[in-house]
Amino acid sequence: MQWLRSLFQRRQIYSDLAEEIQQHLAEKVEALIAEGMSRKDAEYAAKREFGNIARIEESGHEPWMWPRAESLLADIRFALRILLRDAGFTTVAILALALGIGVNTSAFTAYKAIVARSLDARDPGSMVDIALTRHAGDFDPEFSYPDYKVYRDNLHSFSGVIAQRMERLTLTQAGGIQRQLRSSGGTQFLKFLLPHPNVGGAEFATTFIVSENYFSVLGVAAVRGRTFEGGDGKELAASPSVLISENYWQRRFAGDPSILGKVVRLNGAAFTIIGITPHDFVGTSVITPDFWVPLNLLPLVHPNDNGLRDRENQCCRLYARLAPGVSIRQAQAEMTVLADHLRTLHDPHSELSKPATVRLWPGSPFGRTMDSGLKFAIVLIMVAVGMVLAIACANVASLQLARAASRQNELCLRLSLGATRRRLVRQLLTESALLGLIAGIVALLFTWALLKVSVTMAAQAIPAEYGSLVLHVTPDIEIFAHVFAISLIAGILFGLAPALESSRMALSSAANNSTGSSPGRSRRLRHSLIAVQVAASLVLMISGSMLIRSSRHALITETGYDNKHIVDLDIQFPGSTNYTAQRRLALVRELRNRLAALPGISSISAGRPPDGQGIRVAAVSINRDKPSAHNTKGFLYYTYVQPNYLQTLGIPLLFGRTFQTEAGQPESSVILSESAAQQLWPGQNPIGRTLRLNTDEQFHGKNELLPDGVAYQVIGVARDTRGVELDGSDSRQVYIPMPEDRIQDYPLLFRTSADPAQSITAIGAILSSLDPDLVVGAATLDELLHQTPAFLVPGLAASIASVIGLIGLLLASMGIFGTVSYIVVLRTREVGIRMALGAKKRDILGLILRESTQPVLVGLLVGIALAVGASYLLRGVLYGLNTVDAVSFVGVSLLFLAIALLAAYVPSRRAMRIDPMVALRYE
Repeated sequence: MQWLRSLFQRRQIYSDLAEEIQQHLAEKVEALIAEGMSRKDAEYAAKREFGNIARIEESGHEPWMWPRAESLLADIRFALRILLRDAGFTTVAILALALGIGVNTSAFTAYKAIVARSLDARDPGSMVDIALTRHAGDFDPEFSYPDYKVYRDNLHSFSGVIAQRMERLTLTQAGGIQRQLRSSGGTQFLKFLLPHPNVGGAEFATTFIVSENYFSVLGVAAVRGRTFEGGDGKELAASPSVLISENYWQRRFAGDPSILGKVVRLNGAAFTIIGITPHDFVGTSVITPDFWVPLNLLPLVHPNDNGLRDRENQCCRLYARLAPGVSIRQAQAEMTVLADHLRTLHDPHSELSKPATVRLWPGSPFGRTMDSGLKFAIVLIMVAVGMVLAIACANVASLQLARAASRQNELCLRLSLGATRRRLVRQLLTESALLGLIAGIVALLFTWALLKVSVTMAAQAIPAEYGSLVLHVTPDIEIFAHVFAISLIAGILFGLAPALESSRMALSSAANNSTGSSPGRSRRLRHSLIAVQVAASLVLMISGSMLIRSSRHALITETGYDNKHIVDLDIQFPGSTNYTAQRRLALVRELRNRLAALPGISSISAGRPPDGQGIRVAAVSINRDKPSAHNTKGFLYYTYVQPNYLQTLGIPLLFGRTFQTEAGQPESSVILSESAAQQLWPGQNPIGRTLRLNTDEQFHGKNELLPDGVAYQVIGVARDTRGVELDGSDSRQVYIPMPEDRIQDYPLLFRTSADPAQSITAIGAILSSLDPDLVVGAATLDELLHQTPAFLVPGLAASIASVIGLIGLLLASMGIFGTVSYIVVLRTREVGIRMALGAKKRDILGLILRESTQPVLVGLLVGIALAVGASYLLRGVLYGLNTVDAVSFVGVSLLFLAIALLAAYVPSRRAMRIDPMVALRYE
């Protein structure tokens, strides 16, 4: 137990040792006095015979001390004194490093909270996602309910398999409980990321429809009441029940203590609330739903849906918990055998009957492993934030080098007292590491607060009917370890070069040498660090500028149709058996009639808007034969429209005629967009020519209207509408006349000369009187267009790149300003001599500016070369720009040069005000 005693009683042990040495010395003195010496001579002789008392005490300490630990503590105490002594440098360095570390911490926390998050379950490490990869390479994460039951009951590699799907159901007869729904006013914050808002009178509830064993497999219990259990199927069928989330219970029902046992109606079906799930419990998603409904009760909310018995109806995502001791590889092998058997039970003509590869991976609410696009985006972001950290490290390193010259006397003195170069380097690295750790603490606190506020704002901005977004950004052990590691690495990274250079300079200098000028090697190293900062910052700024211009280009590009005054009404009917096809058609016709009576509405049509939502593709042949691998002329986008679709949207007909408007079966004719006609019959008149379409192996919904099997005659060519795909391929359109009895399956589009917001408000009153249970979303085509990838991807990328680029610019400017400021101070004596010899103030200013801008120009040249490579990597998300955008490259480079000159000019002016007589006496 000696080590334990030395840890807690070290000072007492050292005191006792010193007292014992003094006692031996006193005894020796008394013995010499007894021999006849005077006390003064006796004390001198005793000390001479005894030796160096301090060295003896140090030797006596060694058995009781940890030399390395105590030496490190001494270095840390000294480093703290040094940092406190130079508070200005310390503040600037901590701020620069905190920015670099904070950006990296934010990226890591966001990645962990969004991309790398696990399922919300007990022991989430044993949970896996299940999917199939079809023979054509298509990723398929959904399964039919009959297939799910086979997997659930026959796979021994899993201790449980669960199924889940999400829906928005109408909520009625919820009782007279106080409503505390979030205001929709906050939706503007995320309006481009959300479906267009509902204007009907129905109240919605986000509902997770899950298998009965969902909660038992996840290992989650109710906070009040009970959850579903595997085997509850018959009981649930006899007494339909739901669970309510604690979030929705508090928000919608104000925490009503008598909520258990109450009956609510979802899509018209009555359910009894039997339990409350924990606060912020998301299960296999990232949002907390309002209700949880058993999957076997799906026919109650969708009476006309035969999905639970239809093996071809892919309804659900599957997740599973691995059995103890079973690996993912073993489970995948067993499931592959069963999947091969199940495909033989599917329709031979179905895609589900073809061979597929089973895919299992650690449980994730996003339902799939990262694809190449997501990986590429993550890599780009990580590279960008890594560059910011490199800029911050180079920034502080250049400041350290400039500052090190002022510490040469101190370092030389320590060398003369016996310190080795290794000891000096260790001390300087300790200072740098301590600086990095302090900056890491500041960055962690700031990042945590910023992310917490951002997540709270995002959650509050989402309308209540979409559930509650749950993102965990509170630091955990992984984030603490990340910050500690990156802070320590950053401290060593920016401190190593200055430490080596400072110790080298100290070895080659005498303790009384002047440090008024900076050696050439140190100057070159500082210039290199400034060039690195400039180059990295320029790459980030040019990339951000190109993404901003791409986003702006997407905003101003002509759409080819009137997107400002056209409103899209997306109608969803309740799943009740009362809503037959005839009733749905009658409701849509009545809604159209009432809309037509509203002031300002001049035209109403039906069809999908040209905004990329619900786009469909078909193979095309022009020789009257069915399109096949041998005669396909190409693939075009197609859409069903009413005869007045083009006129309503303001799409000009270039030549030919429009569709006939008579009621009944539509004609077998099509209108092509200009680019589609050019692809099929380049340089020829397409009017009167024939084409056929084939949608085999193309995406389409169940019971969807398909254009297969008909030979269509081209009757007109319309102007291209702006594509929302980055390659513009969806501008090549085939417009097909829509049967009158299918208009209820497509959105209504109407043109208004009044303010669209006023028209949308008026629609709410119409829907309340027509059918309050209708789910109708309303938005202008301009708002829908802003939800497409052509807007969102460049816009989001531009926002991220711009923030990172501005931080890099700020850090580089701080580095230039701080370094030049230090150099001006260090060269005070040199400047004084020059001015004493007749140099003018403008000569001094020009000298320092020239030397300060040399590394900036080198950095600009290197940065431009690197930015060319970066722009090539970003070409897939740049809309309407060349790979090398001259405006971004030239404009940003000149802006950066101006800012760099300004950062160097301010401290350079100080040199002009130096008094030569004071400078000559400066040391």
